[in-house]
Amino acid sequence: MSVRSDIPQAFAGPIEDRLRRLTHLGRASASDSAKISVNADGMELTVVLDGETETISDACFEAPADAPEAAVLDLLCDHAIGAPVREMAEHGLIYALQALRNPDMPAPVSGILTPRNAAACFATPLRLVSAIRREIEAKSGRHTDTNFFDQPYSEAWRKLDKTGKRDLVLPHITVFKADNGLSDSAFELVEIDQYDRLFLAFTDEIAAWHKPVLLMRLERWLREQTGERIELFTEVVKDANRIRRL
Repeated sequence: MSVRSDIPQAFAGPIEDRLRRLTHLGRASASDSAKISVNADGMELTVVLDGETETISDACFEAPADAPEAAVLDLLCDHAIGAPVREMAEHGLIYALQALRNPDMPAPVSGILTPRNAAACFATPLRLVSAIRREIEAKSGRHTDTNFFDQPYSEAWRKLDKTGKRDLVLPHITVFKADNGLSDSAFELVEIDQYDRLFLAFTDEIAAWHKPVLLMRLERWLREQTGERIELFTEVVKDANRIRRL
C-alpha cells in the first residue's frame, strides 16, 4: 500500500501503517437521538454522546479505507472517545497530527505545524470536526470558558501500584534503546510520581541537545505501545563535585 503523492514524507510511513489497522471505520449503531453525524467530501464522522452530556461514548467514520484521511479520522476517534465534544474539536486533530508525524523526517512546512498547514489529508477532517462543533453549539450554545480536559489514564493503569507501572513500561523502554542503538545505561527511569509522570535520568552518553528529541520519540513510542497518555520528564541530576557547583 502506498499513500497519495500529495502527502509529505513526514507523514507517509505512519499513515500507511495506520491504514493497516483502522479500528473506528464503520457506522455507529446508537439511536439517532444519541448521535451526531456530519458529512463532507464524501466522508462521514459520527460521535455518540453519553446521555445528555457532551462526553463522547463512541466515535466512528466512513471513508475509503485506503484514503490518508481514514488514518487521520481513526486517530481522531481514538482521542474523542471518553472526551467532551469540545476537546475533540480543539485538540483531536492536533493529537492525530502528532501521532502521524515521523519525528525523524523534516517538517513539511517551516514554523509552527498545525492541522491546517500540515498536509492535504487534514482538510476534510477539519471540515468534519467544524461541522460537529457547529451542531453542538446550535444545541447547547457556544463555550466561553477554558477547556481544562486532560485525557485520563485507563482504569487498568490506575489500578497498578508504582512497581506494576514500572514493570509495564520498562520492557518497552528496553526495546526502544535497542532499536535506537543506545546502551542500557544511556538513561533510566528513576521515578513515577503521584501524578503518574515518568522521570528519566540521562548519562553523558546522550548529548544535551539530543535529549529533547529523544524524550519526545520515547514518549510517543510508549504511548503507542501501552495505549496510555505517558508523559516523560527529565530528572535534574546535580553535580556531586562541590567545587564545580560553586
